[in-house]
Amino acid sequence: MATNQAPTKFVQKIKDKMSSQNIGVTELSRKLKVSHPTVVDLVTYSKKPSFDTCIALAAWFNQSPVSILREAGLLPPEGNDEVRYEDWKFLIDQLNTEDEAELRQIAEMKILRRKKEETLKSLKPKKAER
Repeated sequence: MATNQAPTKFVQKIKDKMSSQNIGVTELSRKLKVSHPTVVDLVTYSKKPSFDTCIALAAWFNQSPVSILREAGLLPPEGNDEVRYEDWKFLIDQLNTEDEAELRQIAEMKILRRKKEETLKSLKPKKAER
């Protein structure tokens, strides 16, 4: 099971930027538009951020969201800005059995809906050419 701690290097990167901009936790939470406790958990207790917090951090760092997700430990560290099969596997491996089953059901429903839409499209009469 994955740890709930953010990588030390990632937390230090945030602290360094806060220091260079001369801002504290309250100001960072305003800039990121996330709650004060969320920022405290990250910079004080090194708690791994959520996906939404990573997206906000990516904008603040002017980096791609995928690169920040990798640095934060929410995606495997190796790789570039492309999302790969290994990234999906990494995420799924972190789910409990119930969440994995729910995600599978959602994927199956989407596949079924797409197949139905494709079938309906193929059944529509084509316009006669003149």
